[in-house]
Amino acid sequence: MQRQLTVDFNRTIDGSLIRANTRRAKAGVAFVPGSIIVVGDDDWGVAHAEIIEHEPETGSLVLRLLGDLIDERSDVAAV
Repeated sequence: MQRQLTVDFNRTIDGSLIRANTRRAKAGVAFVPGSIIVVGDDDWGVAHAEIIEHEPETGSLVLRLLGDLIDERSDVAAV
């Protein structure tokens, strides 16, 4: 599974919600609320996340982490 966005899993704001920014995204990723993307932290692995909020002007995102963290080198297919 390859990350589409690098995040800091320590930036939780409420339960499974985290803040992130589109500046750290792989080129071509669409940030539409309700979409599922693959996010990863340099130290923790990767996970699927649902886009809850996106402010295009600032690049600010609120994401809901879905499921467990997976080793980024895993062969599990991305959504």
